[in-house]
This record gives sequence, structure tokens and C-alpha cells, in this order.
Amino acid sequence: MPGRREIALFAVSLLLAGLMAEVSLRFVGIAYPIFHRLETLRGWSPQPGISGLWMTEGEALIENNREGFRDREHPLKKPPGTFRIAVIGDSMSEALAVMREKTYWSVLENDLAACRGSAVEVMNFSVSGYGTAQQLLTLRHNVLKYAPDLVLLAFFTGNDVWNNEPALDGHEDRVYFTLKDGSLELNDSNTRSDRFRTKMLWRDIVNGAINASRLFQLIREFYNRTRNLTRGGTGKTDTVFDPSSRDYAIFKQPATPAWRRAWATTEALLLAMRDEAAAAGAEFRIVNLTAPVQVYPDAAVRDDFAKALGVDDLDYPDRRIAEFSQQAGIPEIGLAAPLRRYAESNNAYLHGFSNTRLGTGHWNEAGHRLAGKRIAKALCTRN
Repeated sequence: MPGRREIALFAVSLLLAGLMAEVSLRFVGIAYPIFHRLETLRGWSPQPGISGLWMTEGEALIENNREGFRDREHPLKKPPGTFRIAVIGDSMSEALAVMREKTYWSVLENDLAACRGSAVEVMNFSVSGYGTAQQLLTLRHNVLKYAPDLVLLAFFTGNDVWNNEPALDGHEDRVYFTLKDGSLELNDSNTRSDRFRTKMLWRDIVNGAINASRLFQLIREFYNRTRNLTRGGTGKTDTVFDPSSRDYAIFKQPATPAWRRAWATTEALLLAMRDEAAAAGAEFRIVNLTAPVQVYPDAAVRDDFAKALGVDDLDYPDRRIAEFSQQAGIPEIGLAAPLRRYAESNNAYLHGFSNTRLGTGHWNEAGHRLAGKRIAKALCTRN
């Protein structure tokens, strides 16, 4: 049985090994921090000023600015002669899976500047998991103080609609807006509860410890990758689109009170964003992103999936957003049709990565490039 001297020697050796590993990881620049934190305003938000690698899907260096968003630093005062665009979205636009210069909003900035022949500044205020309710709060608390000329809402029908209805979403940490007598009312009971405050305090302690140590981050990353591997392989030989999933009810006309509330609340939130942007002197536009199945390159796969859902095609949410936008006087840019044509003509996967599954998940570099160029073309034509 080891004595106190042996135990102390082992503990000191373990500590020294840990310190050496920590120094080595910092020297070579390896970091896998936790990029988001809980907050009472919206439920969660990005960590300001944090940087590190993201390899859960794709691979990219993530650097959050002092405001907390995945973007470079921007001055509060708009530079003279600059057309400033604020992009608000969810994980499709936070775009952790690709390098910042490859994101669609970076492509948009470069292409639109070339088209206009003048300076264009695109600011990204997108956060993974946000629904339209959280995006409205982001508009109020983060975006409008930068005096953008254009607020561009990156709408993702894949989950943005049901994220706005508690009965469909059910996220215990999310804030919601509800419609009462035609008016929006904020319901932040989730984030005002003792449960949430306790959870937030505990997360701050744990996340702070992990983010302070590169060794802890490496251990956590190893655990996450191992867990992901046990969930199934990768590849592109078959699809993972399950027509029984509640997510895909978005491709049908709303058949339940919950889905009808989700759409009604979403449309009311879009009107509120339009009005608040206009009151601040900014134009408001919607760009409708693509769900993976909508732009899957194999038309037979798309057709079989639509048939399994009992619909003629997969464009119901896009048509509804386009019709609503026209009625509301909100310019809208639809991406599903042009990106689908490209994917099918070139047999190209616009969603997915080699370390996940091609054709699913978020946009890869090809998807971002095409989206950025399409948006730039639409904005250049109208300006």
C-alpha cells in the first residue's frame, strides 16, 4: 500500500504533467472554448472576446468580437461613405463550421462593394439557436445603436417558425413572445425562474473553469468527438431525412393550433422588426435561407421525401414568407430555388461536411459562397 510520500510524489508528478500540457497547448495555440453562455435577456448569448477552434461540424477558427458576436470589431459610429448592413440570424449565419472570410456575409460584403463601387460594411449579429423572438431582442439591444442602413434578417424556415411557439419548441431556457389581442407580449418567465438563475450560476462556474484551461478544453473536446462518433457514421450514400420528425411539419400548411400560433407569432415578430428598424432609419429585408432537404442534389430524394410528407413540393414555407413579405411591404430574397438548381445541375452538396454528413446540417463553403453572391446580386440590383 503506497505511503504518504508516494502519494504526494504522484500528485506532484500529475500536477507537473498537467502544467506542462497546459503550457504546450497554449504554445501551439490549441483551444476549444465554450463559445456561449446563459443570460436572462434572451436565454443565452455568445461569449465576448473569446477565440478558439470549432470542429464539431466542419472546421474553423472562431473569434468573437467585444460585442460577443462572431465577427471582426466594428466601430459604433458608421464610417463616412459606408453602406452598413446588419445581419441577424441563427446558427446558419453564425456559421461556426466555416472560416469567417468564407461565410456568406463576408462574400456579400466583398461582392456588394464591388458592385456598388463604394464601401460596404456587413456586421454579423447571429447566434446559434435563436428564433425570431431572440432576434428581435438582439435588434433592440445590439443592432440599432450601430445605425445600420439595412437590417437583413436571415430567416431559416428549418426551425425559426417553431422556435417561436413554446408548445412546439419547449426550450426551457428560451424567451418567447406571445400574441394577445393582436399585440406581442414578452414571456421571459423561463429566464426569471430560480431554476434558470441557479443553472446560469453553475454554468458560469463550470464554463469559466473550462475556458481558463486549455487542458480541460482538450479533454472536453475529446469527449464530445467520441460521443459524436458513437451516434453514427458519416457519408453521403443515404439521407437522414425522417418524414416523421416534427421539424418537417414546416413543409405543410399548419394543421394544428400550435403551428398556426407559431406562424402568427412569427409574422407579428417580422412586422415588429420591420417597424423598429424603420423607426431607427434603417431598411428591413428578409433573406430566406435553405433547409438541407430543399437543396439536396438528388431530385429523386427530394421528391420521395415530399411524397412521404404528403405534399407536392418542399416550398410551402418559402411561398408563405414571400407572400407575407409582399403584403407587408418587406423586400424578400428567396434562396431555395436558385440554390436547388445549382445543386442539382452540379451534383453539389451545399450543406454538410466530411466530418458530419454531406447534404445535411449547415451550409458548407459552397453553400455560403452561392448564398452570398445571390444576396449581393439582389441587393445590387435594387440599390
